Amino acid sequence: MAAETDHAVLAEQLRRRVAESGVVAQSVRMSALRAGAGEEGAGDEPHVALARTIGEASYRVTDEMVADVQTGTGSDRASFEVVMSASIGAGLRRWDAALAVIEEATDAAR
Repeated sequence: MAAETDHAVLAEQLRRRVAESGVVAQSVRMSALRAGAGEEGAGDEPHVALARTIGEASYRVTDEMVADVQTGTGSDRASFEVVMSASIGAGLRRWDAALAVIEEATDAAR
């Protein structure tokens, strides 16, 4: 059980780091994180469209989508943060789903 707790703590720290650090505005990073995780209501800006695509089917990301984000954010580093925030959101969504299945299976076994 200690390993599960440690991983849950690490996942939460990762979420917090997205919110706390970066060159692009926190609101942009957080909307990309939420859109990458498949949450509704993140907006319709180019960075949100890119983040949604990363979360749903990253192979569908186009050069044009990335260029739109680079134009909107003004730098390669800022657009990289959008991509990373979306990727982290997508990964954490999958982590949360896997953890829920494991907990459900553990409860069923009792």
